Amino acid sequence: MTAAPIDLATAHRILARAAYGARPGEAEALARTGLAAWLDRQLALPAEEPAVEARIDGLLIPIRYAAGPGEQILDERRPPVTLRQSQAERWRLGEFRREVRIPGAERDRPRLELTLVTLLRRTAAEAQLRERLAEFWHDHFNVAFQADGRVAASLPDHDRRIREHALGSFRALLEAMATSPAMLVYLNNQSSRAGAPNENYARELLELHTLGRAAYRGSARSGRDVPRLPDGRPAFYVDADVWEAARALTGWSVASGQAFDGARALPRTGEFAYVAQWHDPYQKHFLGQDLDPFAPAMAHGRAVLDALAAHPATARFLCTKLSRFLLGDPPPAAAIARAEAAWTRSLGRDDQIARTVRALLTGPEVLDPALDRTRRPVDVMAAAVRALDIPFTPNIALIGQLAMAGQLPFGWPPPDGQPLDAAPYLGATAFRARWGMLLNLARNGSGTGLSPHYADLARAPVDTVSHRLATLSLGPAGAPVAETVAGVWAAAGRSPRPAPNEVAELAGWVLSAPAFQTA
Repeated sequence: MTAAPIDLATAHRILARAAYGARPGEAEALARTGLAAWLDRQLALPAEEPAVEARIDGLLIPIRYAAGPGEQILDERRPPVTLRQSQAERWRLGEFRREVRIPGAERDRPRLELTLVTLLRRTAAEAQLRERLAEFWHDHFNVAFQADGRVAASLPDHDRRIREHALGSFRALLEAMATSPAMLVYLNNQSSRAGAPNENYARELLELHTLGRAAYRGSARSGRDVPRLPDGRPAFYVDADVWEAARALTGWSVASGQAFDGARALPRTGEFAYVAQWHDPYQKHFLGQDLDPFAPAMAHGRAVLDALAAHPATARFLCTKLSRFLLGDPPPAAAIARAEAAWTRSLGRDDQIARTVRALLTGPEVLDPALDRTRRPVDVMAAAVRALDIPFTPNIALIGQLAMAGQLPFGWPPPDGQPLDAAPYLGATAFRARWGMLLNLARNGSGTGLSPHYADLARAPVDTVSHRLATLSLGPAGAPVAETVAGVWAAAGRSPRPAPNEVAELAGWVLSAPAFQTA
């Protein structure tokens, strides 16, 4: 671990990258106790925090619709009840069958509730590093609710699987995703059968989830035509490996009432189901490994996942992505190498991801102010809430504002996940929406909560107000922002001693500063 002291500016940068920004006093605490103690605490925190769960249960989310022509309009506020339901109860909302008539607002409820709860967790959880990793894995194992009503209904189950393994074993996470109903429907593996395997999931499994696009050798006719690792395994994968993986994963499906042997049918639970009658049992050859014919149930698919999780290309691909996500651009080569070593040493351990993250964050790169990346809309929103200590209640209007700014949670259509690249968020329309969202948050324009700091700052000199707001938001780096904001305010002839509503406006100006848009 690094022994270098952490000053206040560095503490703010660390909390902007490994967390969702600093709440008042958190950067000071990190600078005082050091990064090692912060990491120890973060990695020891449980997946569920009672205080956060109590706030989740207290959310009241509006729902309004007319059940049918001439029927009374339903208009009420409900807690997030679908998140506490079983997968089977939610699955019913995603199925479109002639005999089941369900209003669209009810069908959309699991997605909507999960989105609002996720925004609350990002801002309120003490386990900020776990929240960061949950976000990372949702991007990495992306599913989009628009693809299918059954995907939307299965999002809470998909989220539960990710949160359970976010800091654990990648191999366990990989199988949790391979058996996720949302993933199986999104990438069509639920219909993959012997004789007609669907390659969609298999290709993304290799290209996006494990080995990475750089490990693909499409020009090779077979695995014999690619270089070998020192232990004899192929260093890269070819199209034949995709085909064999697809064959290995036939029969990995979702129980949705399908008939499977002429006399029996699966239940309509929306749960993962392995159907032996749909599996291709014959010999396969994947990444240089022969898979014996007529192996036990799911053995071929698990052998594929084993090979992928243990391959050096997977370590390199994942550690490069994690480095970019947690440290910034460009991902430092030394940090990637250190993370790869930790990843490989920890294969099979139930804290593999946690050890890898620790290796990334305890190197000198975390202290480098030159490494940064543009904050995505959810990130900048959460950082604003935390900086101003807003007693945050997420709502549907905020989801729309995030979408306009370029990030609709759980709604990135292609399987490559919400981009880290700045381009989708810096166009004129998206950036204008970002400014509007931040100003709206600062002013409590949509009823998400009002910062308690405004009352304390009201009627103070504008220089004092802007300096305090900028310090809350940016730490020592806020001094130039405070000077600019106060100068523009004075030049516009605004009140030298702002009223509470004007303090809120000044907060919106600070949050819109370029310095707050990067982490």
